[in-house]
Amino acid sequence: MSPRDLKVGVLLPLWNGSLNGETAGIARNRAFARHAEAAGLDSVWFTDHLYWEAYVDFRAVGLQLPEELKGVKGGQWECWTAAAAVAATTSRIHLGTLVCNTTFRNPALLARMVDNVTELSEGRLILGLGAGDFISEHQAYGFDFTRHVGRFEESLQILKPMLRGETVSLQGEFHRVEDAALLPKSAFRAPPLMIGTLKGKPRMSRLVAQHADMWNCMIAFGDSALETYRDAWAPILAACEKWDRDPVTLSQGATVAVDFTAGPFGPMPSAVPFRGSLSEIAARFAEYADAGAEHVSVIPHPWNEDGLDRLGEVLALLRA
Repeated sequence: MSPRDLKVGVLLPLWNGSLNGETAGIARNRAFARHAEAAGLDSVWFTDHLYWEAYVDFRAVGLQLPEELKGVKGGQWECWTAAAAVAATTSRIHLGTLVCNTTFRNPALLARMVDNVTELSEGRLILGLGAGDFISEHQAYGFDFTRHVGRFEESLQILKPMLRGETVSLQGEFHRVEDAALLPKSAFRAPPLMIGTLKGKPRMSRLVAQHADMWNCMIAFGDSALETYRDAWAPILAACEKWDRDPVTLSQGATVAVDFTAGPFGPMPSAVPFRGSLSEIAARFAEYADAGAEHVSVIPHPWNEDGLDRLGEVLALLRA
């Protein structure tokens, strides 16, 4: 893909303490999204977590955090109510979930929520889904995390056809619906389905190949190097070949960290972000585009309006 055509978005500071050390309320997140829109960015993204202990939960996804973070807990504003608020107060920018955790919500109810935000945003939604990864929040909030990938696959059998306007009945192992339909149904087209993965394990890779319009790898908390992205794409490409999916029809993307400061990367000490001058950072994005990425979302530092403005300048360099 041409770097000029690469879409670039930003994650909203929904976590406690994520607005460069401050906690941004919903109103500040709405303003942040409008600022991103004015800066020329293509998208804003909503993570979907509730509560975590990063030292424990990030070990489960292969990252070892400093010992001083042991026992420190965090949380964030709920994904879909925040998305509805932002959808109603923006006009151009796309909104994406990165990614909606299917263990938190009944899939038929989730279809209703997705369709509502599709309507509110006038078709600007990207539906990112995942199977969940943080054990702490499931234990704390009483959600069952056992066989979470199986639950994810069964959720897709309800969610996808309902969003296409079908009436769905399913007596599954985890979910039961009978003649479930979206009434009323938004007149806007169902959002593209993005599936996010971390390690590219065989079952999730198969589900990407079989169901997704878009794929995203979350590498912002580790090393955002191009080689990390290529390593994450390799099992997805293999799954496409195995399950007879033309990989050209699957839009590729990544979430990376970008540091516009000379100090430590504030949002996460384990991150190895893009760094350098604005033109050097733009060159890193161009490498991703050359590797096939179509949409890159960013956790910036500083994670505030200043970081947004600098990211907008990088985007302008890409499109010059």
